Amino acid sequence: MMPAPVTCNAASPADAPVDVERLFQEHRQHLVRFVQRYTRSLEDAEDVVQNTFIEALRCADRFAGMSKPSTWLFGIALNLARNHVRRNSAGLYETVEDGYFEQIKDQRANPAELCESRQMSSKVDALLRSFPPKIRETFDVVVNREIPYEEAAEYLDVPVGTVRSRVSRVRAAVRERFGDRA
Repeated sequence: MMPAPVTCNAASPADAPVDVERLFQEHRQHLVRFVQRYTRSLEDAEDVVQNTFIEALRCADRFAGMSKPSTWLFGIALNLARNHVRRNSAGLYETVEDGYFEQIKDQRANPAELCESRQMSSKVDALLRSFPPKIRETFDVVVNREIPYEEAAEYLDVPVGTVRSRVSRVRAAVRERFGDRA
């Protein structure tokens, strides 16, 4: 049951309870939009706003009048929205064992080295594109797919010596162009 409405412009605001019913009528929709920015869900925002008005009714007699009643109401809503988000986000993240990130950390994750590696990779790719398609395919099969020369020869239907020669030709060109950097 709602308390009897009392205007907020009373001579002594600390003595007059807040008119929660009027606050509900004037600010409910705005509060829902405000809370929805925190909860990211209309249904959750509606729940939080409902709890805001319940809390406002429960504490209306303690409103000190140090701010506008709407500011007080939005403060309650903000606190409840934050609590709601904290409570509901606690189970969103998977816990991992101690040391997990140390196990997956890339020891070579130096940004400068990664950038240099990407640049070198682009240059090597450009060099590879300059070779005839059969040589590129042979190099790809042996180096990128890590297939032994004998299996590559069967796959490509060429002699093993041809596979060795093609791969050697590419490696020599890379060494000639880039030296030890590649």
